[in-house]
Amino acid sequence: MVRHQPLQYYEPQLCLSCLTGIYGCRWKRYQRSHDDTTPWERLWFLLLTFTFGLTLTWLYFWWEVHNDYDEFNWYLYNRMGYWSDWPMPILVTTAAAFAYIAGLLVLALCHIAVGQQMNLHWLHKVRSLVPLSPEEGRTEVLRTG
Repeated sequence: MVRHQPLQYYEPQLCLSCLTGIYGCRWKRYQRSHDDTTPWERLWFLLLTFTFGLTLTWLYFWWEVHNDYDEFNWYLYNRMGYWSDWPMPILVTTAAAFAYIAGLLVLALCHIAVGQQMNLHWLHKVRSLVPLSPEEGRTEVLRTG
């Protein structure tokens, strides 16, 4: 009887699969690469880092402006004509955006640490650009209400 030996043995590498799957939607082993990261992906990493700093600043601002929530609500009441508590939804949305960007930044740093090629998924790219939109565009809903 002839015994056949497997040609290759792949270690499961579950942590690496989750890392590349969540960051770049590359769940299969053959989609991972140890090649150098492209300049465009490096640019996206810098943009992600800048977005992290911006959302951190924005979150800190809304956290510290707690004493002025009532004045902000009065200002909006005088402009829109009805009372609504806007600071809490803004604070919650900012905290969610910060957590999302921070998670992506941690995954990117893990990619760098393990030597994997960074390839941010296009959906993450679009979502990371949202906090960079101009403040006028984000508060347009408040003005037209």
